[in-house]
Amino acid sequence: MREIYCKEELKKLKPNQYKRLLGVNFETVHKMEAIVENTYNEKHKNGGRKSKFTAHEMVILFLLYVKNYNAMEDYAFEFKVSKSTICTIIHFVLNCLIQDKNFTLFGSLYTINDSSEDRQIDVTEVKIERPKYHQKEKYSGKKKYHTMKIQITRGVKTGFIYEIELGPGAEHDFHLWKRTFKGTPKNVTNEVDLGYLGMDKYHQNSRIPHKNSKYHKLTEEEIKENKELAKDRIFIEHTNGWIKRFKILSTKFRNHLSFFAKFAVLLCSFYNFDKALN
Repeated sequence: MREIYCKEELKKLKPNQYKRLLGVNFETVHKMEAIVENTYNEKHKNGGRKSKFTAHEMVILFLLYVKNYNAMEDYAFEFKVSKSTICTIIHFVLNCLIQDKNFTLFGSLYTINDSSEDRQIDVTEVKIERPKYHQKEKYSGKKKYHTMKIQITRGVKTGFIYEIELGPGAEHDFHLWKRTFKGTPKNVTNEVDLGYLGMDKYHQNSRIPHKNSKYHKLTEEEIKENKELAKDRIFIEHTNGWIKRFKILSTKFRNHLSFFAKFAVLLCSFYNFDKALN
């Protein structure tokens, strides 16, 4: 099975086939391999037991895992190793990449101080296993199961993800934003959906859709403004779709929740790295 994913075989694939298989392009994989190899060599510079897997194989295994999200036992059978070996490799690659500047997000300090472009903010939910404790706070009434929320802040011009914030499924989108809001330049416009109704009280320069009700029917002008905003915000929906090509965030998250933030940040940084190449 390991021979199928060797570099020579993967190079035969067309760019779109390569991306469908692993979720990212060749340049991203090449960069990931260099980071993992450097970290591994640094870790074993004074000796120690070496892994049977090369840096290339570690990266491919990690990408197959987050892309397809099969059970670790499946990959243990395919790669002829134990489940514990698969688990060790996945977490090693995860920690290598999340600590590298190429695969981290800009962060809240960048969001607070940068006024070069407007922002789009949206929340996507990821299904999780029913927690043993504090079940109520993670139960999403909208989705009808337990979830974790990922709030994405995206630049309008560049398309880069500035930062993400996490919250339990029961938390309202607007409350999640208020709880994590650290400030935004006044000249920056936030484009949001109706889940953030009331944001303009905290940040005046906000574009929020007009809400329709039986007591207040929308005028033609308000309907037109809503359509224009929806047309502008479609790109953050595409961003959500790009991230959820990785099944670890589009199906039930089965890992321990302590790893949820790391996987979420890393996959969003994959999006930024891919965007920078294009």
